[in-house]
Amino acid sequence: MRIRTFLLTASLTTTGLLALPGTATAAPSGLAGDFNGDGRRDVAIAAPAATVGGKSWAGHVAVAYGSASGSPDPARRTVVSQNSPGVPGEAEKDDEFGHQIAAADLNRDGYSDLVVTSSREKVGSHPDSGTVVIVWGSSSGLSGGTTVDNPQPLHGSYFGLGLAAGDFTGDGKPDLAVSAQGDTGSNPFKIRLIRGPFTKSGSTGSLTSYAAPLESPALTAGRVNGDAKADLVVTGRKTNSDHLGAAVHYKGTASGLTKGATLRAGTTAAIGDLDGDGYGDIAIGNPDEPGDEPSGSKGGEVSVVYGTSSGPSATRRTTLTQSSAGVPGTSEYGDNFGASVAVGDLDGDGHAELATGAPGESLGSEPDVIMGAGSVTVLRGSTSGLRTTGAITLTQDSPGVPGASESIDGFGATLLATDIGADGRLDLTATASQENDDAGALWHLPGAADSLYSTTSSTSFGPSKLGLSTKYSAFGWDLAG
Repeated sequence: MRIRTFLLTASLTTTGLLALPGTATAAPSGLAGDFNGDGRRDVAIAAPAATVGGKSWAGHVAVAYGSASGSPDPARRTVVSQNSPGVPGEAEKDDEFGHQIAAADLNRDGYSDLVVTSSREKVGSHPDSGTVVIVWGSSSGLSGGTTVDNPQPLHGSYFGLGLAAGDFTGDGKPDLAVSAQGDTGSNPFKIRLIRGPFTKSGSTGSLTSYAAPLESPALTAGRVNGDAKADLVVTGRKTNSDHLGAAVHYKGTASGLTKGATLRAGTTAAIGDLDGDGYGDIAIGNPDEPGDEPSGSKGGEVSVVYGTSSGPSATRRTTLTQSSAGVPGTSEYGDNFGASVAVGDLDGDGHAELATGAPGESLGSEPDVIMGAGSVTVLRGSTSGLRTTGAITLTQDSPGVPGASESIDGFGATLLATDIGADGRLDLTATASQENDDAGALWHLPGAADSLYSTTSSTSFGPSKLGLSTKYSAFGWDLAG
């Protein structure tokens, strides 16, 4: 979970769907993240602080559709808010529509759908109760929506605090895992497993509730043990504490989720096959690792737990900081290394890479230090697992990366690995929510065989290219595709 620590007022107003892509002529691709079914994955960009209809922090989600060039095209876009035609609800102050987003074909029509949470939405007479909305994919892109029922609408339940989509039961019907706060127990936080299929009329499969092992649980889905069922990783704080707790793995089964191994503490997670053995490995980012003073601080860390046929390995684990041998950079207080993580095969060799953001990292040396410019470190996968040889650090000053590093940009705040170019290599998407005087921006860094990213075809755009205000909107708070 990302916690809002201050509030700035934005002035963006949207009225609904700003533009729709051309109609697809072929059968829909069935790819996750392909909202218009044209065979190219698209990128959804959450901006939960956006002003909509004059309502601050109402929030919206912008989608840039994939193009023939292999990059998301901001000119072919849809902007979705609760004021969009057919989307349930109404944009209201502090709803935070777009707090969490996820992509999956929930009604199994071949078009990926977009799931959006508004964790502070008022439901009935209950402020901050929270809602989850499915915005439906189609040949013309995203349009219309359906509310997923909040099973326990309470004052401050924050339904949609965490969100993950995946087929956790292995029945071929994607499910949703949604975290919220309940009303019982010493730790009242809950995880709701809402089984598919989902329909536009609002019907779903059955619902099961689980007591969350941590407070403010964030959720990440992926396949760890190589079977057809998605697993779930939960990160968050210790009960009744300001400190992070150990992440917990839940195994997907035909009957639902089964609590399994405890992992390492962290706030972010990603799952992918780093060593190419067919099992998903779990990367956990902990930008707030122990050492909250400049002296002794690691500046953040990332832990990897390797997958096996029975789930996460109890012995094959590693933890890296920017002071680890072979990892570029130097650990410094406030770097926030591990604030974002993504796992994907960027060079097409069959082994996923690990990318992690350090949005607080300062660049340069005295007297010309660029404070909080941010960076992304990419570590290669191999048959023996993650390796530091050949690792690279990306900043806005790296060859081919658009822009220039500036103070407090926060480059690398959010990361996504997905094959937008449809070339068999995953691409890296990175955001900086404070780029250009807090307007925010997104970078598309296509995967490449030798350099891990393309130095010739990387692109970048901000909200203005999407026809949106450049006032602060938390642009890129979350990504899906």
